[in-house]
Amino acid sequence: MIQFWALRSPTTPDVSSVRSQLSNILGSVQFRNSKRSQLLLRFVVEGALDGRQEELKERTIGVQVFGRDPVYDTAEDAIVRNAAAEVRKRLAQYYLEPDHTAGLRIELPVGSYVPVFSGDAPPAEPQVVAAPPKIGRSVVLAAAALVLVAAVTLLWQQRRTATSEVDAFWAPLLSRGEVVQICVGQPTRLYHFVGPRHDDLDRLIQDHTNPAKTSIAPGELASNAGDFLYMRDAFAAARIASWVQSRSGRYQMISVSKTTYSQLRRSPMVAVGAFDNPWALRVTSDLRFVFGNKTIDGDVYHCVTDRQNPDAANWKVARSVGTATTQDYAIVTRALDPSTERTVISVAGIENYGTLAAGEFVTVPEYLGPALLQMPKDWRKKNIQIVLGTRIIEGTPGPPQVLATYSW
Repeated sequence: MIQFWALRSPTTPDVSSVRSQLSNILGSVQFRNSKRSQLLLRFVVEGALDGRQEELKERTIGVQVFGRDPVYDTAEDAIVRNAAAEVRKRLAQYYLEPDHTAGLRIELPVGSYVPVFSGDAPPAEPQVVAAPPKIGRSVVLAAAALVLVAAVTLLWQQRRTATSEVDAFWAPLLSRGEVVQICVGQPTRLYHFVGPRHDDLDRLIQDHTNPAKTSIAPGELASNAGDFLYMRDAFAAARIASWVQSRSGRYQMISVSKTTYSQLRRSPMVAVGAFDNPWALRVTSDLRFVFGNKTIDGDVYHCVTDRQNPDAANWKVARSVGTATTQDYAIVTRALDPSTERTVISVAGIENYGTLAAGEFVTVPEYLGPALLQMPKDWRKKNIQIVLGTRIIEGTPGPPQVLATYSW
């Protein structure tokens, strides 16, 4: 006699079933080697089961799970957001395995630290019902059930989520296990005094009350720009390095003055900065969105220009000395560089406020993921650009806002 598993109606999973599934997940190949992912997933699941949803917030998790100071700056320290993104990726990998596609699911929605439980726990005893008397009909029903299961599995595997889209964005740089070169822009006009008068000249410059003037010979000035980085560019590069490391990738942070063409032929690159990073400017120079200068009513501006609308001047920052910057703009680019035959990611702001905001944008799935979900489904195989804007309050850039996207 042919037998079938009877379908069970969906019910809310009980606590014991969730804890059993949590144990299975934490012991899986996806989680067993990631202590950080284990800690975060266990904390949020147990918190939800105990009715402590109000505690499942970024700062609380940072303090109770990762030992951060209660007043730590969540904008600068993204450990919780990065760990949550890693958990979402590992959960997706876990449920893609054939043995895990059915039954109870534990998920961590993007933008939240409260887990969601769905599906059924496996029944303790399989229910068996007799097959209909006609064997032919039974075979047809069995085949139909198999087709349905296969279709549901395929649809699940092809489901687009914010985390899966972010992983796809970084995949060209991380998929082959190569060392990622994080190329950081540098100041172009930093000098120091040299020669026998260098101490006297230093004192003269620092004494703002002394109106005396003196001539400086060309040989008494030497550039030391190659020894420094802009603070916000350095913060953006550090964010990206932490992100690459969280995805089990390797990186080398290097200044633009130390970056050579031969290095870029051998390794994938993230270029940080715009006007202080010639490599980033070269990557974007022939694309739709580019960096440039405009003179408007006698004032000179750095700007982001749309080649399809070159007369527009919506995204600009004044270059006037002493002008307070309240708004900055950035371009995030992922494109194949034909000169190196490598995919390059450029994270570049007009000023370094925009660079810092762009560095946050590409490393926080809650920012980058929704933007990618709005793009055409085949964007993964294409070059892409995203224009960002950020408001600057008391010298700190606010959350990045997507202003335009393009893929080709």
